[in-house]
Amino acid sequence: MKTLVGIDDIAVYVPRLYLELASEEHPEKPTEFSRARESDPAKYLHGIGIAKMSIPDTYQDSSVLATNAIFELIERNNLSPANIARIDIATETGVDESKPVAAYVHGMLEQKYGKGAFKKTSGVEYKFACVSTADALESSLDWAWAGRANGRSSIVCSTDIAKYPLNTPGESTQGAGAVALLVREEPRLLSFDNVIGTYMEDEDDFWRPLFSTTAVVHGKHSEKCYLKAMEGAVDHWAEQAEAAKLIKAGPGESLVDHVGPMSFHVPYPKMAEKGFAYLLRHFWRGLPRWTEVTRKIGDEPKALSFKKREEFEKAESEYMRHFMETPQFQKEYLDKVADGLIHARESGNSYSASEKSCLSMLLETKARKGVDLAGRRGGSGNYGSGSKAKVSSWVFQEGWNEVAKKFGHSEKLQHRRPVSLIEYEALHEAGPLPDGRKFVAEPENEFVLIDVTPQGYRHYKFTD
Repeated sequence: MKTLVGIDDIAVYVPRLYLELASEEHPEKPTEFSRARESDPAKYLHGIGIAKMSIPDTYQDSSVLATNAIFELIERNNLSPANIARIDIATETGVDESKPVAAYVHGMLEQKYGKGAFKKTSGVEYKFACVSTADALESSLDWAWAGRANGRSSIVCSTDIAKYPLNTPGESTQGAGAVALLVREEPRLLSFDNVIGTYMEDEDDFWRPLFSTTAVVHGKHSEKCYLKAMEGAVDHWAEQAEAAKLIKAGPGESLVDHVGPMSFHVPYPKMAEKGFAYLLRHFWRGLPRWTEVTRKIGDEPKALSFKKREEFEKAESEYMRHFMETPQFQKEYLDKVADGLIHARESGNSYSASEKSCLSMLLETKARKGVDLAGRRGGSGNYGSGSKAKVSSWVFQEGWNEVAKKFGHSEKLQHRRPVSLIEYEALHEAGPLPDGRKFVAEPENEFVLIDVTPQGYRHYKFTD
């Protein structure tokens, strides 16, 4: 019997600062940000699904976020450095064009565990926009499936700071964070199917030029790329899953009926919700339930029925909105996806870390609700601009809920402090803080950036 391989535990690091975009208790009440941008706060909460954006302090970069998440994971599981074979980092917020974040992480950890403690632990940096986590995880899974683990574990960590220029459409979809995954044989949490779907094309939907701290995004085009690539990856996964006899859909069923909780890449929550709706439409067509849906909202618009592309796109957008309001969609969405998006609503986008951060919240929330999922299959969909999507599936293990209850994810979101607009803009532009302060919040028991030399080399330390 093939050895099970998958995720044994998850640790999320969330910066302790946030900027409020909209009040969840009073969505109509203007916030400092909405007044400054002359916008309706409801468009953030209801339009894109974000209430708060996590903001890194002056002493935090992607290396710091990653190391803090990894350190928590190691300490919680009482791991010995000698038994960690690899620590790989997925990011699009690298701090050097040559030296990987993984090397800086290595050095920081050895401040706590001793010089040379990780000398037999490998580490690299993966980059493909937000999908790089799926690539890094696939590599660790393949390594273990190939029989190279020999009882040792690997860690995959996603870390990013999503950043756009001030006063631009993308500004409200910023955020930051890191998520560390403990990958090992016979995992306590999720075992992965040896089936991964992929779809890739060369696109210009999003990129960050060299020497720029902010990204360039073609918003509407990127949404189309997201949906197209995700559909292609799902189809590729489905072909393999059916061939491997992982799933067999009966009469009137779709493959999605056999997949429970799901998490998706979340540039903003409404995009993930739309992605899930697109997935259901794709798999429900031709089934009896689709007849029920079309009886209520009509047939899907066809491009050939419109003279102009813009008219079709408007009709398609309107149809998607009606579909997402149907009870059939809402039932599936609330059961399978919504709980995980709590993280994105409270923290914003974190690029490569967004999907697995939402997976962490999804698992923790289901566990605390007492939902029985042992033995059920779930799925993850990752998208990275440029453009590539990957889709994987996994099975809940016995006792998964006891692991998930200890994530402490919700508590981290609750124990943060808001920043003022002046503080936020100063942090964003790397300018001076009010009153000449060096940072907004005092660091506590965490790794911090202490210096960047004139040549660009970075120094870190652990603060008690």
